[in-house]
Amino acid sequence: MTIDEQARALLKEVMTPKRRARQRIAEPLRDAQPHEIETSAGKIAAWRYGEGPAVLLVHGWQDDNSLWSPLISALAELGIASVAFDLPGHGFSGGETCSPTVAAQAVLHVAEKLGPIDAVVTHSFGGPVTGFALLNGFAPRRIALIAPPRGRNRRWFDFAEERGISTDVVHRAREIYAAEAGLQASFDLAEVASPIETLVLHSMDDDAVEWENGEAIAQQWPNAELVLCDGLGHRMIAQDRSVIERIVNFVA
Repeated sequence: MTIDEQARALLKEVMTPKRRARQRIAEPLRDAQPHEIETSAGKIAAWRYGEGPAVLLVHGWQDDNSLWSPLISALAELGIASVAFDLPGHGFSGGETCSPTVAAQAVLHVAEKLGPIDAVVTHSFGGPVTGFALLNGFAPRRIALIAPPRGRNRRWFDFAEERGISTDVVHRAREIYAAEAGLQASFDLAEVASPIETLVLHSMDDDAVEWENGEAIAQQWPNAELVLCDGLGHRMIAQDRSVIERIVNFVA
C-alpha cells in the first residue's frame, strides 16, 4: 500500500465509532417525541424535552443520549427544556463515521430544527465538536464543557502505535483530513478562545482526557471558569449530583 492508502485506511478507522449492540435512551426521553433530522451524514436521532429555550446536550465518543438522563431530569425540575441527540455513527443515528466536522454539522442542524438553543453542555469529544460549531457561527448564551480534550488527535497516534503504523502515515492522514475538511491539521479547542461565558469541569483522576486539557481551555477562553474535582473519572463526572447542580445553576 502507498502511504496515502495507508493514511486513508487509518483515517477511516479512527473516525469510525463502535456501536453498542443495543441502543439506549435517557429515561426522561422515553416520554419525549423523537425526531429524525436529515443531514449529509445521514439521519440524526434527536429529542426535545420541555418547551421554550433549551439546553443542547452533546455527548462524547462512543457514547449516546443516555449519558444525560440525570441532567435532563434536573433541568426539568426548574422548567428548563433539553435537546439531546445521538452523534452520527452513534446510538439511534445513521452514518458510520464521525469526524469532528461532520459531528459539528449535526450540532448545527439539531440546533436549527429543535431550537431555540440557549446553552450547551458537552462531554469529552463533544467539546471539540462544539468548538467546530462555534467556528461555523453557532452562538449559544453559555457553554459548559465537561472533561473536554483540546482536540489534538492523540487517538490517532494511539491507534497507530497499537498497530505498528509509522508516524509518517499518521501525519499524512491528518494532512488529508485537514485538506478535505478545510481545516488546520492541528485543531486546538483552547485556541478557539470563545468569548461566550463558559464553565469547564474536569476530574483530576480522568485517565482518558488529562485535566490539564480543561485547564488550558479555561486559561485561553476569556470568560471561562475552571472547576476541578477528584474521584469522578472521565464519564461519572457527567452524572455526579454535585456537578449537575453546578451546571444547572450555571445555565439557569
